[in-house]
Amino acid sequence: MSKQRILWLDRLKAESVSEYIRLHQQVWPELEAAYLQAGILQMGCYLNGCERLVFIEYESEIYDQLKAGLDCNPVEIRWQALMKTFCDPQVDRHSLTEVYYLSQQSTE
Repeated sequence: MSKQRILWLDRLKAESVSEYIRLHQQVWPELEAAYLQAGILQMGCYLNGCERLVFIEYESEIYDQLKAGLDCNPVEIRWQALMKTFCDPQVDRHSLTEVYYLSQQSTE
């Protein structure tokens, strides 16, 4: 199977950072289950002050087939609507292009 990675960068509203962190310390189990069922292998959110980087690695064959269903999942819709309230509306989300990736598996 083919693994793909997505990274994007945006910014949170300063007053939302602590609540964003709190919610990510207790992500809903049904949301995590939906992500895993959709082929997501790894996911991480990183903060530098208000700047946020999101990393997702997924099995492309599974994810490509199940992404539409994930987008319609009520738990995912509710989570994304909540996360949108934390984002700075003055800053667009920027996707980052991968130019190099090393993993232990690629060297074996």
